[in-house]
Amino acid sequence: MVKIERIIPDSTADKADIKSEDKIITINGNEIKDYIDYLYEISEPRISLKLKRADGKIEEKILRRKLGEELGIEFKEIIFDGLKQCSNNCIFCFVKQQPKNMRSTLNQKDDDYRFSFLQGSFITLTNLSSRELTRIISKNLSPLNISVHTTNPKLRVEMMKNPKAAEINKILNLLKKNGIQFHTQIVVCPGYNDKEELDRTLNDLIELYPAVLSVGIVPVGLTKHREGLTNLRTLTKQEMKQTLEQIKFWQNKAEEQFRENFIYAADEFYLNSDSELPDYEAYNDFPQLENGIGLTALLIDKFKNFDLPEKIDINNNLALITGELGAEALNSIVKNINKIKNINLDIIKVKNDFFGESVTVTGLLTAEDIERKISSIAVDKYDKIVIPSIVLNDENKFLDEVKFSDFIQNLKEYNIKLLHDIEDLMEVIKDV
Repeated sequence: MVKIERIIPDSTADKADIKSEDKIITINGNEIKDYIDYLYEISEPRISLKLKRADGKIEEKILRRKLGEELGIEFKEIIFDGLKQCSNNCIFCFVKQQPKNMRSTLNQKDDDYRFSFLQGSFITLTNLSSRELTRIISKNLSPLNISVHTTNPKLRVEMMKNPKAAEINKILNLLKKNGIQFHTQIVVCPGYNDKEELDRTLNDLIELYPAVLSVGIVPVGLTKHREGLTNLRTLTKQEMKQTLEQIKFWQNKAEEQFRENFIYAADEFYLNSDSELPDYEAYNDFPQLENGIGLTALLIDKFKNFDLPEKIDINNNLALITGELGAEALNSIVKNINKIKNINLDIIKVKNDFFGESVTVTGLLTAEDIERKISSIAVDKYDKIVIPSIVLNDENKFLDEVKFSDFIQNLKEYNIKLLHDIEDLMEVIKDV
């Protein structure tokens, strides 16, 4: 049974007197294990709904609705029978590189194809049963998001510590044959899947076009909490440059062969190697933003749309908190903002002591590190200190589970503002 979280007012379900806290036993005589089942069963204009009411009574409802009309039933989760856990032991797994007392979602090792289809999370395909693979194909669950890393079967087993990892090419070709498309990602680990192995993987993935919609390539991220784990290192600046050259070769090959590019490098490659970022148009609707691919180009493009004033009436001294990588991405924007008369905006880079210095992205900064940095600044130095909301989750908590309200209270001497996007930053600048 699946508990209903909310009923949308005036919807078909609301008019049929279905309540939140009611539990769905079956729809059209079938149990539903996830939101995919739910969507499939409610696709008809006539729906038979068997319910268990809050008082324990069993009722059957026949719902009729017009095509496109909102049924109005919402659930707390999208998976009703338990999330499929990851069965790999990847040498670069970020979950295993975390200290205790972290946000619970960061310790979740999910590898569920349903999350991949419904929410865009990446899966490895190593825990798929034949029944689940058949379901993906029969229900056309496309596109999926797949962590490939390498198409060398032996190397993939070595990197994932799972014999089923060797089946990657077989499954990808089966998906292509049955019209299932997919986005893919490669986490580059020096000494493993870089150089010739990266060439091999990109060559194999290009052969899967047009089933492969995009290839996102990101450098491995390592924390200081790697006791007992495989001896890995991050890419050097020179290796990042060399990898970009490799990627550029395959981008050109895709352009020549298919008249479009679908291979993308993470912003980190460009920012950490002093390489020129691609233009906005090169990212083709940004299919891999969640992998940090194209975020800088998107930010710069949004900033271009603002009509900056020549001056503001009162001096406004601002500080923008960011990670070291974010500072590189924001450099050109901040230079332009500081051309406004009476504005001074400083970038305050926060070193990630919590995870280690090699972790440079803003989204992985903790309350502990940010608070330490702000506390070192004279209280009267800035009129406002702004913090990007990417450091918080939906519950307004930092990675180390500190509530933003408590964080603000600890730093109440400072005027701290939270910003969600570049529009918020412009409002903070003008708000004197």
